This record gives sequence, C-alpha cells and structure tokens, in this order.
Amino acid sequence: MRALILEHPRPPSPERFNDIANTPLSSCLMAGYASSSLAEAGFETPILDARRLDFARVEQLILDERPSVLLVHAVYFWERTGELFDSLARLKQAGLTAPVCLFGFFPSLGWSELLTACPAIDYVVVGEPERTLVELMTALRDGRDAGVPGLARRGGGLPILTAPRAPRNNLDLLPFPARPFLKQEKTVSVQASRGCYNGCDFCLVPALGGGGNPWRGRSVDNVAREIALLRDQGKRDFYFVDANFIGPGRRGTDRTLMLAQALAGTAITFGMECRAADARPELMQALARVGLSSLLLGLESGSQAALNRMGKNSTPTQNLAAIDAARSAGLEPEVGFIMFEPDATLEDLAANLAFLRRARLLDRLGRTANLLHHHQIALMGTRLYARTLAEGRLAPEGPLGFHGRLVYRDPRVAWLAGAMRGLCLRVLKAMGEPDSGLHWSREAAREPYVTLNALLIEQFERLLALSQSWAAEPATCQAVPALAQCQGEIDGALARSRPGEAAAYM
Repeated sequence: MRALILEHPRPPSPERFNDIANTPLSSCLMAGYASSSLAEAGFETPILDARRLDFARVEQLILDERPSVLLVHAVYFWERTGELFDSLARLKQAGLTAPVCLFGFFPSLGWSELLTACPAIDYVVVGEPERTLVELMTALRDGRDAGVPGLARRGGGLPILTAPRAPRNNLDLLPFPARPFLKQEKTVSVQASRGCYNGCDFCLVPALGGGGNPWRGRSVDNVAREIALLRDQGKRDFYFVDANFIGPGRRGTDRTLMLAQALAGTAITFGMECRAADARPELMQALARVGLSSLLLGLESGSQAALNRMGKNSTPTQNLAAIDAARSAGLEPEVGFIMFEPDATLEDLAANLAFLRRARLLDRLGRTANLLHHHQIALMGTRLYARTLAEGRLAPEGPLGFHGRLVYRDPRVAWLAGAMRGLCLRVLKAMGEPDSGLHWSREAAREPYVTLNALLIEQFERLLALSQSWAAEPATCQAVPALAQCQGEIDGALARSRPGEAAAYM
C-alpha cells in the first residue's frame, strides 16, 4: 500500500512575511518522521516536497502518482491557507479516490473546524502523528474500521475524535526521519527532544498535546548516533529544532553536558534554542567548545508584569543573565521578543526599551527592526486565543478563524503597535530585496545600516513619548502628522540607500 506524503505549496503572505509563529520550527521534520515510521511498518511512503511549486502543478503530480492514501503535512500560511482546501477539492473532482489525511500542528489544533468546512478531507491526525498514521494505514490496508486513537473523522455527519493519544515517552523508539533531499541541505535539522516543561500562553508546543505535551529528550547515544550517520554523509552543520534544547532542571543540564561530551571531537557546528533560565554560563561554554555557533533565547519581554501575563515563569534579571552567559561563551544570541502584547501598558513598553538598551540588543538594523515591532500572535488552541476570545478581545480572522486580531486594552499601545509595525516592515521589506542596497546579507556596522538603525530607535522613543502625553485615546491631530513624519524619514533614508546613492551618507 502506497501513501504519498505531501509538503504542500506555501505562498508567502505579503502582510505577514515576517510573522514566523504560524508553526513551530520542529514541524519541519514531521513529514520525515511520518515517512520513516510508515516505512518501518512496511508501507511505501515517498515525500513530495512541493513547497516551492504552484498548486496546479502539484495536483497533476498527485493525480499521476495515484497514491493509495494522500497524507498532507498541513502548515498554516495565513490568509492564503484556503488555497490548500481548494486544491484538495479540485483533486477529488478530478478523480482522486484516495483518502486524504492531514497531520501537523495546524490540523491538530483545528481538526473540528477542518472536518466541518472541508469535505475533501477524510481524516485528521490530532497530536504527534507517527503511531496514529501507522495504525490508520494498517486499518485501511486490512479493510478495517479506521477508528484509532489520535484520529479525527466524521461520524453521523459531524467531526469526532476517536480518542486522544498521549505523546510518546520514549523517543528512541522512533526511527530517524527520512531525508530524501539531504544532499541539498547545507544546515541539517535534528530534533533531540519534544515538548516543553513550561506553558507560555501564546505557544503551540504545549497545545499539541491538548495542554499535556511534556518535555521528553532522546537519549544522548541516540542523538549522537544520528549525528554520526549524517556526518558520514558529509554533513557538518546542524540545527536542533527543539522548542527547548536543554530541558528542565538539573536533569536537563546534566543530559546536555553529556551530549556535549558525546559531540566532542566531531568537528561540527550547530545551533539551538532554549529558555533563558536554562542558559547557564558553564553550559553555554561547554556547548560552545563542541561547536555551538548560533543560539536563540526565548526572552519575550523585559517587563516582569508582561512576563507574568505570558506565563513565562522567568524574570528580566534571568533574561539579562542568559545574554551574559551566551556572550561569555563567545556567542551573540538572537532573541525571541514580544514588544506588544494585548494587555501591555505604556510602562511595559518603556521597560522593554530600557531592557533592550541595557542588553545591547539594538545594535544591528535587522535585529532592531524586528525587536521594536514584534506583536503577540494568537493562534487557535493556545491559552491566549481561548482567553481573549472569551473576553471578547479577539476577532477570528483567516481561514477557519485559526488566527485572530487581538484588541489591546490601551488604545495608545494599539496605536503605537500599528505605527511601529508599519515603519519596521518598511525596513525589513527593503532588507529582503537583493537589489535594494540594504539587503541583509550585506549588513554591517556601516552606512546606511547605522543611520537607519538609529532612526528606528529614535522614532520609537519619539512616538512612545507622544503616546505617554495622551490621557487615554490617541489625539488624531497629533498622531497623524507624527506618523506621517516618521514614514517620510524612513522612506527618505531608504531612497538614499539605493545603489548609487551611497554618497548621501558620506
């Protein structure tokens, strides 16, 4: 029995090109793990990587392939996600008789809405997919009822979940993920753990297990063996896509130190992500000695009140200590940061700005443009989405209402969030254009990057001060000309950054 696993096209959103929270990074290996688990069970499971193709081309490839089952790793791609549903409907109309099953973070959290709105979808895996897909394929092959734990389908015309499936505890039982396109990968993704021991209210990771997605680490030997196999195929640079590479408490630290010992002498480089509380100096230094070259710290805020609201269970002091620990190991960390969240006050924003200055994180244009505008995103299945929806402060948007527009408590914060988003995205769009003269690949401590970096910081300060001068609501007579002036300054600086205009900064 032959199942085709589809990585579907994901056209970018012109408005949300910089919003990366639509799916956790670990989802990049979901199709590979699904394929290897099905292959281990005796099923043929090729992967069609169609992420850069158009839907018309993909539909023809699927019809030509004539799979027994179509397994779709579905990723939410904002307002254009409906194009996937339309494509599946066209496939059915064109004669595809194979059952269609979706898996991934997005379908796990929106399974009821998907089965209600999309007749072309027959099954949805809810939770981690490997065991559920094997049992589904086995049932279909044997002609048995496909009611297996972790699988949603229709019953009596309504979406039903057969039974929840708990996340797998022993990850060493999983076969290494299939990697049919390994030769083209410069940096290879590896997953050394799953889940998280915290429960941030905006995060999809704990939501995948219905709120019960605990941190589970693969054994050191198991991870080291996969790295060795990939090294034998010529790969030397890796990125651990774990939500939190280190894991909880002393046990997590000890395991990470053991992994560092196992990687010693392998001559690899790697990147990782972790919570600030786990980034201790001795651990950062041990990892740096064995190849750690890039680090993302999930800080989220420099305001204690905001950290408490997000459920971060961390402090600004811990955040600063984590940055210092990374730098003591010779690493310049990137940071996850949410400048604007729906309950933010102007005092929170002032604390955030002071924190970023103290942490010396506003020294590079690309980073500054991100940090000064990032806003909190509410996705279906998270505690943030449920809470703000119940409070009447979330307006569902996009296909199935999977994401929502948050209503800020303070209209002055809402105005500043919109203003900074527009200004920063102007810069980030220019940095993404190879011919703009401002492309990120050429970024350095020189013009025009330095001038634009200073300008964005100055504008944030100026607009924050203006917001603080208003008693409650933005004063239109001040807000409109102030924002127009800032936009003009940014546009002028961008114009001077074009090729051939460098003399403007001399």
